[in-house]
Amino acid sequence: MKLHPVSFLLACIFLFACRSYRPVTYVVFNNESKEKIDFSIVANDRSHNKVLTSIKHQAKPGLQEIPVTQFKRGEYALQINTHNGQQSKVLPIRLDSDRWLMVTYINDDSLTIQKKYGFVDTGILKKIGGKYTGIDMYIENRRPPNL
Repeated sequence: MKLHPVSFLLACIFLFACRSYRPVTYVVFNNESKEKIDFSIVANDRSHNKVLTSIKHQAKPGLQEIPVTQFKRGEYALQINTHNGQQSKVLPIRLDSDRWLMVTYINDDSLTIQKKYGFVDTGILKKIGGKYTGIDMYIENRRPPNL
């Protein structure tokens, strides 16, 4: 059986394209507070124990997508820091395909939080500057439909 040169070329292109694929991590930030918040995203390579990237960004109130870079396939720890590191949350993530990191940030007084959610969980929320502040994160494997 003889392999046609064009078929061989297409097979090589396909193999190299698959090997060079870099998954993208998209960050969707939902700022539940009424003011802009400065935050940073730190990506740590868990297999080599080193910081790969640190991105500083400002989130306005509401839902927004934050541009993040592509990474090699592997295991990482993504950390979100606010209030100069006083509030942070770390989430392990395995990148073998594109992922959407969903982040919810809240910074409000206890009465407003209780009216909106029905309770104030002081185990998750931290009091900073007289207001309760918290970060929640989870990972989606598919693009959320509302984006």
